[in-house]
Amino acid sequence: MIVKEHITDLFFDLDHTIYDFDKNSALTFNAVFAEMQLSGVDNFMTHFKTINNAYWERFANEEISRDFLRYGRLKDTFSAINLKVSDDNIHHIANYFIDNLTNYNHVFTGAHETLTHLKSKYTLHIITNGPEGVQHKKLKNAQLDHYFKTITNSEKAGVKKPHPGIFNYALKLANVKPQNSLMIGDNINADVHGALNVGMQAVWFNEFKLENTTGVAEVQQLKQLLDIL
Repeated sequence: MIVKEHITDLFFDLDHTIYDFDKNSALTFNAVFAEMQLSGVDNFMTHFKTINNAYWERFANEEISRDFLRYGRLKDTFSAINLKVSDDNIHHIANYFIDNLTNYNHVFTGAHETLTHLKSKYTLHIITNGPEGVQHKKLKNAQLDHYFKTITNSEKAGVKKPHPGIFNYALKLANVKPQNSLMIGDNINADVHGALNVGMQAVWFNEFKLENTTGVAEVQQLKQLLDIL
């Protein structure tokens, strides 16, 4: 149950919550596969999502570096579909992906309308584990940046969600107390439990309608936030 009476500030995750990372990734990989005359992009994408999520969990837990994430998720995906690609080409694809992902700027249905409405009542912020430069490009190119007063990323905070440090950094930057703050994100551990552990309220963006065993509030579409708030 969300106690909305005390909430003044909303903190959003970016990828998989507002920015449609899966759709934009697919378009980016389609482009680089065509450039390199590689086949099987649909099969690649079927496996990439799960592998990418696993690598981001390892990255959030400080088990791997960002460079290893960018290489390893591709290497493992190509292995999963039995497609032999040289390390040089994997590094080329990894760099192409980072350089060109922000050419595609699809957001989830209702994102702009929901953020416009919420901004009239609350102060909005971003907390993301993504790299600063890429995330700022996403926000700018998708015409999202004007909604948010502050943007906290793991590079600035020095730690990644769900570490309390990144949430405390964001709260200090926003000049707001945790009891007056609510976090919205797709990752039940990094976003939801991370926020709850520092005294914030939280809403799970459960796009795929997974079983909710936590009892936390959830939405499957962004516009449902308006019903809660």
